[in-house]
This record gives sequence, structure tokens and C-alpha cells, in this order.
Amino acid sequence: MELLDDTAGGITPWGSWLTCEETIQKAGKDANKDHGYVFEVPSAATGLVKPVALKDMGRFVHEAAAVDDKSGSIYLTEDKRKTACLYRFIPNTPSVLAEGGQLQALVIIGSPDKSLLNWPEDDLVTIGDKMSVEWVNLDNPESPDGDLADRAHVKGAANFTRLEGIWAGDGEIFFVSTEGGQTKDGQVWRYVPSPYEGSARESEAPGHLSLYIEPNDKNILHSIDNITIAPWGDIFLCEDAYEADNKENRIHRVSKDGTISKFASHNKTYMGAISELTGACFSPDGSTLFVNIQLPGKTLAIQGPWMALSL
Repeated sequence: MELLDDTAGGITPWGSWLTCEETIQKAGKDANKDHGYVFEVPSAATGLVKPVALKDMGRFVHEAAAVDDKSGSIYLTEDKRKTACLYRFIPNTPSVLAEGGQLQALVIIGSPDKSLLNWPEDDLVTIGDKMSVEWVNLDNPESPDGDLADRAHVKGAANFTRLEGIWAGDGEIFFVSTEGGQTKDGQVWRYVPSPYEGSARESEAPGHLSLYIEPNDKNILHSIDNITIAPWGDIFLCEDAYEADNKENRIHRVSKDGTISKFASHNKTYMGAISELTGACFSPDGSTLFVNIQLPGKTLAIQGPWMALSL
């Protein structure tokens, strides 16, 4: 079985990697099966592992995944749509994803189908405003017609544009909208789960969503994509801008007080464009930041005075 257009994915607390398909290509000339699923790769495997599509986690244009280690809920982003959703998967058996579960979409309580793009024609969401959320169940997650988000919006799901990287912090989930914001240069959202996340008591104390970053200035952030969180709590963001006039793609550091600063940049042209920086993550001991240059395909290991940054 082939795996097409694999993208960001995410780590799990139980020692595996969730790898996602960024396509909903149907079986046909170029594919022998339908695509658009999540697969789990155990890190302890010593040989080839049979790929098993986790179909209850939905068939859509996946980007990345993050796990809330307290509840076991998994949050999934959807790329390549200006009408994207944020999804949550509640497994029937925590950490045993192949046993299935319930896929849901995020809804802003009291504002069904709310637009969170913050484009000039939208109602403005301001930094830090907390919006209580609920999650609606989605039927037929295999979505043979590729219409999962459309059906979610009918049920009131909030509308994002191009959701990409997502990462779990300490009791909070951060995720990126690449084209969100007044100037369409990108947003970072923060979701704080309910103390009863994924349970029947969730409505007693709903989780809440807030806009964390939206500078609306290409000189500060532009087409942000992948995200990771350092062991001391800072956020690192990778840019993915392929416009002809773009001079560099950067890695940005966001300190715990919300200050944004350029950490690194890449300005070498390959095949007529400056490649994106992607897949940033720290080694388990926190000593090394790994990041990829997508084209022509290089992985860099960055070591530095991390303790100085953590102060």
C-alpha cells in the first residue's frame, strides 16, 4: 500500500508517531486505495510495520496532530482549505487508536459556524479573548465524498483557514493558521482543554480557545507553518512562503510573554524558490533543535546556549 503526500503528523505520549496524509486522493490511476488518513508508527519497532489506516480519525486533508496527555484526546488540523476545521478524536481505548473512537469538530458556544480567519470582511477576534467551545460529533468520518468539513460546518463548526502545525504544551494546545489574520500572514491559536475534556462532564467547565499571535506584519511573521514548543516553554515557528519576491524563510522564537524574535533564516534558492523550513523539534534531552530544509532535503541540528534563552 502506498502512502501519498505525507505531512507533519505528531508525537504521542505512549511512544509513537502519528503520520498524516495531506491529500484526499481517490483510488484510481495513480493510487490503489483511497487516501486521506492518519497512520501510527511505533518508535520501538525494529522492522517494517504494516500500515493501518486509522479511519475513525477522519479522511480529510490532514496536516498535524497533537495529544493531550491528560485526557488522551487527539487534536487534528486540516490544511489546504479556507473553510478548515479543528478536529478532536476521542479514542475508545486511550493510546490504542486502532480500536476506533469518535471524531468531532470544534464549535464556538453561542456562535455557530463562526469565522476565525480575521480577514478584513470578518468580525474581528482580538488577542487574548477567551471563547468557550463545545465539540460536535461527526458521522461517517471516512467521508467518501471528501466533504467532512462541509458537514461539520452545517453542525456549527468554527471556520479557520489552512490549519497546519499543532503542538501540545503544558495543559494547552497551540496551532497555526497559515493564512489567518487581517493581512493573511498567519495566526497562532491557543486551546486550553476542559478539566473534564472528552467526558460527559465537559459542559460543566468547557475548554476555551483564544487568539495568541497575529502581528499582521510580514516583517515579523509570514506564512507560518510548523510549530514546536521548547522544554522551557518558548514556541518556535517555521515559515513556508514560496512567493517569487520572498527573500527568506525564517524560524521565529516566541517567548512566554508573547515577544516574537527571529531565531534563524534560510535564503538559498532551489528550483527558483526559497524552500520552506519545516519539522522543527527538540531532542528528548532538550539540547538540540532539529529542523529541515524541505528542498533539496536537508536536516540541520542546532545546538546553542538554550539555558540563556530559558531565563
